[in-house]
Amino acid sequence: MKFIDFIENKIARNELTFTLDEAKNTCGQSASDIKKEIEFHKEKKHVFPLLEDFCLIIREKDRDFVQMNICNYIEDLGHFLNKNGNYYVSMLRASDLHGASHHAIFVDFLTIDELNYPFSKFYKKEEFNNTIRRQYERKNNRIPLHKEYYRTHIMVNQYFPPEREVPIPPKTKPPKATHCQYELEFPFPEIKIKSHHVYKTNRKNIWRKEFVKEKKGFYFSSPSLTAVDLIYENAYWGCMSNVLHNIQELAEKIHPEDVYELLSWYPNNEVLQRFGFLLELLSGEKTLIEPLENHFKGVILEKIRLSDIPPYDDDDIRFIDAERNEQIKELAKKWNIEITFVLDNDLDFPDYTLDNLVEFHAH
Repeated sequence: MKFIDFIENKIARNELTFTLDEAKNTCGQSASDIKKEIEFHKEKKHVFPLLEDFCLIIREKDRDFVQMNICNYIEDLGHFLNKNGNYYVSMLRASDLHGASHHAIFVDFLTIDELNYPFSKFYKKEEFNNTIRRQYERKNNRIPLHKEYYRTHIMVNQYFPPEREVPIPPKTKPPKATHCQYELEFPFPEIKIKSHHVYKTNRKNIWRKEFVKEKKGFYFSSPSLTAVDLIYENAYWGCMSNVLHNIQELAEKIHPEDVYELLSWYPNNEVLQRFGFLLELLSGEKTLIEPLENHFKGVILEKIRLSDIPPYDDDDIRFIDAERNEQIKELAKKWNIEITFVLDNDLDFPDYTLDNLVEFHAH
């Protein structure tokens, strides 16, 4: 089979990625011949080699766009990088999928539990520059994949969600949070067009988003798992303060069931300690805070920093405007958290009072 026929057959089946081995076996050509075909058709914008052994197929109608829609390739990439298919879209991209999009998203995040593809094959020699080397060496659980407009950071997560003990029925919808504070008001009734569907999966805190028009879908982290992933990787963002807005917006999407599910398996209590503090600081929603309070009842919490980034010696460490300092100090004492950076005055802190703080034996 000719290579161009192989591409057209894939498009007809709505399959928009292929591997080098797949093309080699289907076309009956050597690896070197297929690589020459890929280079030739890359110039014509028919294909785009995201990795040495993994390529995207660009349909004619998509060639005027700088990059392919994430739903058309991210699941195939997750399966390619992890032979067991254990992946989920995470971090800021997942936050955006939940409507918590305080930051513009220029990088996609893909979390896997194990990388089954050598980093040495991510880049050709001419592509492997000092910036990429520094990003890779700075933290060994994050692999940057930067190819032209395509930016995906592969996160290898030791805290990968487990499968459920009892499988759930297919197409089970996650419960919706009922404590959203901000509802947009429209002068006319909003016409909602269902372009995607979201379902729970048989892996805890992993949901699936299916796109009707594209006939594609992928796994992504639930709101609570998205929040703890952002907290766990707080050093990656420069400081925790850079994702506080996202965590506050995610809190509006979190249902208590999502928190209970997370607590049933997530092993890092320091992250959960920060999560509890931030939920109470930024949301004040008791139905979300109580599961974490119960989780830590009778537990002696070690004092930890809110951010892994140590403060500079000349930092002016304070919490927020004088009116709220005492309230936030009490919250920090409750969760045994040391705040080592200035909180953002633009955050919309809830109007809690000291009388509303629930006491529990955490310190």
